[in-house]
Amino acid sequence: MEQQGARNAEAAAQQPAGGRKPNWLSRILGGEVLQSRAVLRQVPLIVMLCFYAILLVYNRYRVEDLTKERAAAQERITYLREARIELQKRYQESIKISQIAEMLDGTGIGITAGPPFELDVDGMDKLLK
Repeated sequence: MEQQGARNAEAAAQQPAGGRKPNWLSRILGGEVLQSRAVLRQVPLIVMLCFYAILLVYNRYRVEDLTKERAAAQERITYLREARIELQKRYQESIKISQIAEMLDGTGIGITAGPPFELDVDGMDKLLK
C-alpha cells in the first residue's frame, strides 16, 4: 500500500501544475523519450539504420573516386593511342621503298628487282689462289 501511494506521489510530482501534460520538446530535450521502453526496444533498428547510412555515404564517395580514376585512365589511354598512331605514321613514312631507293641512289648500291642471287663458291676458290 505504501508503494502504491509513493508511486502516485511521484506521478503527481512529475505532472506540471494545472494538469497539463509536459511539452513534447521538453520531453525530448530532457531525455525522457530515450528512457521509454518503446524507444529502447527500437535501439537495434536505429543502430542498423545508422550503419546503413554510413555505408551509403562511404559507397557514394568510393564510387565517385573510382569514376574520377576511370576518367583519368580513359584520358591517358586516348593520349597513348594518339601517340602510337603518330609514331606508327612516322615509322611507316621512314621505311617506304621509294625513300629507301632515294637514299641508296647516292651510294650506287641500288635496289634489285629480283631475288638475291647465289654466289658460286667454286669460282671463288680460283680467285683466291
